[in-house]
Amino acid sequence: MDHDEAQVRILQLLDVISVEVAANRQDTAALHREVVGIRTDVVLLQNETDTLRNEMRSGFGRVERRLGDLETRVESVETELRSFRGEFERRIAPLER
Repeated sequence: MDHDEAQVRILQLLDVISVEVAANRQDTAALHREVVGIRTDVVLLQNETDTLRNEMRSGFGRVERRLGDLETRVESVETELRSFRGEFERRIAPLER
């Protein structure tokens, strides 16, 4: 192989390499766009998860408050019931004799 043939062969190989590099650049750019899209989806999911967590905490807080209020009401009813029973017993005892 003489010098001119070697030079032509080198140029052909350089053409092949440049085509491959260009294709790899396009693939890399496409992968980069895909990764950016995935990162965006992850951030959106994290935000959604945080929102759900906050809503759940708020809901549990409301339930706790309502249970506390209900407990207070039940205690009040129990107190009234004890008072009623005491008064009933006080009034009925003389009648039972």
